[in-house]
Amino acid sequence: MEKKHIIRFLKERKRGVYTLMVEMYSDVATSMAVTMALEIIKEDLEKESGAIVELNYFSLAQAIAKYKKVKAISKSEATSRKWPFKDSHELKENETKPGSFKIN
Repeated sequence: MEKKHIIRFLKERKRGVYTLMVEMYSDVATSMAVTMALEIIKEDLEKESGAIVELNYFSLAQAIAKYKKVKAISKSEATSRKWPFKDSHELKENETKPGSFKIN
């Protein structure tokens, strides 16, 4: 996605433009505080368009929080352990069936 499209979507107040912006500037958004990221993104977009760009702090903060949450979930899914639930014909002879136990 190009910056001129993001600027146009901002001016038209399209829904989801802050999400696109956070994905484009993900390294800036995740590495620093929201206010600093807001200023850096705003300066970059103003340099690209040559016009004043208005960004909403709260919308950007929500988009960054959502991006970080999705990123954390995807990272934890990659490292999560899958439990091996075997069927009765896949069990070895000395293993007990699921839901049963042995009393010594």
